[in-house]
Amino acid sequence: MAQEEGRPFLEHLESYLARRDGVDKLLKIARYAAKIAVAAQPSPLPDGALDRLRLFEASVGTSRKAFRLGKFVQDVNALLRASKSPHRDRQRWILELIAYGGEGLYYFVEQFVWLAKTGLIDKHHSKKLQKISAWTEFVGYFGSVILKYQEISAMIAREKALTDAHRRHKREDAASREEIVSLKSQIQSLHSKRLLKTLSLIQDFADSLLALSDIRDGRGVLSAPLLLASAGLVSATISAHKNWNSC
Repeated sequence: MAQEEGRPFLEHLESYLARRDGVDKLLKIARYAAKIAVAAQPSPLPDGALDRLRLFEASVGTSRKAFRLGKFVQDVNALLRASKSPHRDRQRWILELIAYGGEGLYYFVEQFVWLAKTGLIDKHHSKKLQKISAWTEFVGYFGSVILKYQEISAMIAREKALTDAHRRHKREDAASREEIVSLKSQIQSLHSKRLLKTLSLIQDFADSLLALSDIRDGRGVLSAPLLLASAGLVSATISAHKNWNSC
């Protein structure tokens, strides 16, 4: 993970751990690392260690749900901001409604899943709540993936236009050095943003795979335990990296 230049590592770590998303993603990494160890066959670990890892993984999964309390509010606010945009495109608004609406409903339902798992709500409702949660999560990722794909395509087109302009200016004697340096800086900045957006797209694909498995109750080739654990670890690592760089 990249560290802000000149900033002490422990101060950066303190800032990261002060965020609930920071702690949540570390727990997610720990959970899916444990899942990989459990799913690996043949396992190099004794039965006793595997049982402890299974209990640890289940406990961390329940703990992570507590970190999502009230998190649906951020999606409500995102929808409100999108609805007030003066340059709102109808197609983009529909996709944002699907993405933010689906994710917001997912986080809202997850609160009740957590209450069911902790015993405050009758566990009889747990399976139905988990199914609703999985569907809303999958719908949210569906919209998010399309939005990010469109944004990446626009970035590629913009980057190509800037690259062509940069090459053309370098060939022209009349072009100033400041113009060339400015274009190069814009290209580098856009390239970095496109890389981050691509990683975010990969994360959404990995998380949507987990949601799809929950919808299908763990059936099918795409629900292989090692594949799902690996997808979860990839998603957690990308998210942890983004949170580290943003704090």
